Amino acid sequence: MPNLVSALKSEIIRLSRKEIKAAIKPLQSANSSLKATVGELKKKISVLETENRKLQSLQKTENKPQSSPVPAENLRISSKTIKSLRSKLGLSQELFGKLLGVSSNAVHSMENKKGQLKPRSSTLSKLLALKTMGKKEAIKKLEEISQ
Repeated sequence: MPNLVSALKSEIIRLSRKEIKAAIKPLQSANSSLKATVGELKKKISVLETENRKLQSLQKTENKPQSSPVPAENLRISSKTIKSLRSKLGLSQELFGKLLGVSSNAVHSMENKKGQLKPRSSTLSKLLALKTMGKKEAIKKLEEISQ
């Protein structure tokens, strides 16, 4: 008798394990495909986050004001300022005058005048714009004016 009981018991265990495996097999394959999908999504998220950080840094640099925060009325301009700006741009007095919309004689007198300069508001705004320019931009602006 004991053999019959143990044989039935082992058969029941075998059949139950077989049924459990059959029930779990689809879940295991679904689980592994979901894990693969989650891995791919994590990679995509990391790529998007790095792109987002790059775009935010670019946006921060674009949003910076290019003009000085000091109001134009309070800006002190001296002959030394004019000379240094002209030498920074590498322009002659004549070309610098064209950019400012004044004659080369006016640039000469601005560079040699003692004390603080008080240019017209139109000239002052052009000076502020020139302060933010580089050599290449100034040359492009001169070419635009010449045409």
